[in-house]
Amino acid sequence: MQSKEERKLHKASPIFILLDNIKKIIFPVLIALVGPGGSYWEYIALAIALLVSLASVIQYRFYRYWLEPNQIRVKEGILFRNERQVPYKRIQNLNLTQNPLHRILGVVTVQLESASGGKPEAVINVVDMDAVKELKRLVHGNEEDAEALDEQEVVEKKSALLRLPFAEIVRYGVITNKGLVILAVVFGFMSQLSDGALKDYIEDKIVAFADWITASFDSFIGDLGALTIVVYVLVLAVLGLLGLWLLSITFALFKLHDFELIKNKGKLQATMGLLTRMQATIPMSRIQTLTIRNSLLHRWFKRLTMSVETAGGVNHENQGLTLKEIAPLFVSSRREELLREIQPDVSWQEVEWKPIESLAVKRITKKLVLVSAALSAPLWFVHWGWIPVAFTSLSLLGWLYARTYVKNTAYCLDQEMIGFKSGVIFKKETYVRLSKIQTVQVKESVFDRRYGMAKLEVDTAGAMIGAHHVDIPYIMLDDALRIQNKLVERVSHQQFVW
Repeated sequence: MQSKEERKLHKASPIFILLDNIKKIIFPVLIALVGPGGSYWEYIALAIALLVSLASVIQYRFYRYWLEPNQIRVKEGILFRNERQVPYKRIQNLNLTQNPLHRILGVVTVQLESASGGKPEAVINVVDMDAVKELKRLVHGNEEDAEALDEQEVVEKKSALLRLPFAEIVRYGVITNKGLVILAVVFGFMSQLSDGALKDYIEDKIVAFADWITASFDSFIGDLGALTIVVYVLVLAVLGLLGLWLLSITFALFKLHDFELIKNKGKLQATMGLLTRMQATIPMSRIQTLTIRNSLLHRWFKRLTMSVETAGGVNHENQGLTLKEIAPLFVSSRREELLREIQPDVSWQEVEWKPIESLAVKRITKKLVLVSAALSAPLWFVHWGWIPVAFTSLSLLGWLYARTYVKNTAYCLDQEMIGFKSGVIFKKETYVRLSKIQTVQVKESVFDRRYGMAKLEVDTAGAMIGAHHVDIPYIMLDDALRIQNKLVERVSHQQFVW
């Protein structure tokens, strides 16, 4: 029987709230303390940030929640009280986060997501494991389902859809090159440092390291005459690439250590993390689009990455725990197997791709020839003789790009799904089930009308700006209108499901 008693956060909550706020403001604090400074507005902003952090720590004493028979009720706020009531049946995701300190104290941070989108419905920071188990049982259904839930999870984990051993995490790090993010943060911090002891110390260490590298090269390689500089550049490039990969692998290891993806009662549940363990769930019925990424490095390693967009839920990592890459890396031969497991209502073995119009090669080439002319023109200030060489080379590369792009771009359409693939170096395939389609648009630019062509755009509830969507370019207007009518007819006979 569910309890209606008032519940408070765990006594250790202030520690975690304080640490979370420190993590958010540590970079601005460092910049204010060791950066150029000089403006009292920076210190005022820093003081305000510290006061807000202190208020968020105090706020935990005013946080209350109730596990009622049909809903969770949350009340929070110091001066302005906010009360939310979230029915259990509306909760789509129940995500958990545990860092080492969480595990030592036996607590967890809970994030509740619904189909409303944006930030989480509630973040309970933090509660003990007993409260989490009770909340899980309430969210997952009636008492009979709750009793069988734990047993089912144990059985499902034995047959996980995907696990990532250490070797796969290494490959993921090399393929994604997320070490660039770390380098960008480091260089950003360095650029904000003012002249002083800290900056001088860091610069001295960098110079000392460069001198050690140079001395090592001289003792190992010796004097190669004119080739010395070339060898130096090549060796530094190799060392830089290895260092970048090392950073990327380390980043991937902290994120994806012991990654496991399982299917559990119509939901995909992923568990991962080295120091901070995270558990995120996505109802398969809530998946709006499914995208497979296949970059040049993916192809070298014969691997693929699969990601999804969902209706509602958290859209950005700074709003809470997200699960976009449901299969960060897997062997290419498992492509259809995973597609069938994640979208079992689609006939993947019957997918037939239709190419876009071959006339697109001519259109794309014309655009790139104009770009080549613009890029070659400044060479006049160097020597006019370089202009035809550069223009011819760039135009040829543009023509080759146009041919490859058109060759790799296609779409598919059947009774359950529409798909679109494109890309030259970074290839992507995106699929949308018809029951998830919200709008279908046919667009014509000035140039499209000249050639009797159009672009077909399919929109879903979970569409993210900048992501790869079903936007089919360079098809004949008649074909675009026919596909639009066909989609509208089929969608009208299907029930929309979030």
